[in-house]
Amino acid sequence: MHREVLAHSIEGREMELLTISSYKGIKDDRESEIDEPTCLPLKTERPFMFEGKKTIFLTSRVHPGETPASYVLNGILNYLTGK
Repeated sequence: MHREVLAHSIEGREMELLTISSYKGIKDDRESEIDEPTCLPLKTERPFMFEGKKTIFLTSRVHPGETPASYVLNGILNYLTGK
């Protein structure tokens, strides 16, 4: 698992990007930097690149009233990380 801050909300909360994968197909190269001025404010190392892997993008709490989505995403992350 690789964890990095993607951006900050208007309230200053961190919006994180998690990359969860096995080591199958891992390369020595890392993902390229994101050039948007608001993205990756801490300039942390990007995750390693993988060859031949599919991507699944999950998001929750896009709007303030979507509280149940936090519980759903938390359950999915617990399942994927074995916690």
